[in-house]
Amino acid sequence: MKMRVQELHPMLIHAPLTLLPSAAVIDVAAAFSRGRILDKTSRILWWTTAAGGLMAGFAGLAATQEVKADTPKTRDMMFLHGFTNAVIVLGALGIAAWRTGRPASLASSLMGVGSLALVGYSAWLGGEMVYSEGIGVNGLTMGRAELDQRSPPLFSREAPLRIARDAVKGLGWLLARARGVFSGRERIEPRAFGVASIEQALESQSSTERFPSRVEPRPM
Repeated sequence: MKMRVQELHPMLIHAPLTLLPSAAVIDVAAAFSRGRILDKTSRILWWTTAAGGLMAGFAGLAATQEVKADTPKTRDMMFLHGFTNAVIVLGALGIAAWRTGRPASLASSLMGVGSLALVGYSAWLGGEMVYSEGIGVNGLTMGRAELDQRSPPLFSREAPLRIARDAVKGLGWLLARARGVFSGRERIEPRAFGVASIEQALESQSSTERFPSRVEPRPM
């Protein structure tokens, strides 16, 4: 079975997901121990994490143009996943740059540890997109010709240009969606957050609107 361009993102994402917790934990140890080896190791890990995140993010932006997300919920899940990852990568770059000329400190350690919550949410949301919503499972709903057109084989002549082109288009889509959301012109589908309590409340409201309870008139 051929590996396709859209599958490059899930292949690359495991590196920063592993490196970032390692960088954060070693940064904490370096801040408290003041050890040179730990300090140097955490500095290298932060730059490695940022580099891995950039590569995975580039592939992820391309993948947004190559998978099917046909509903407001799935499109906004993809937006939230991409936006959260962008924040994480920018944060890793910021910490790496800060740590280049400075030793590990409580501030850098807290920023690193705090980023783990975002990493966990984004990773979980990515799993929900695939396993619950079927995003990226194109082969089950597309013919071979349509699949080749949308996401060509990774090791083909067309792949490098397609990845670059789709990454630029994906970045444009992400920035436009973010601008619309933060300006108040657009709203995010509440179900896209993947929070069960929100989904249940919305489903309950929808059921009530479709099947309103009858109120019997009181006898006079």
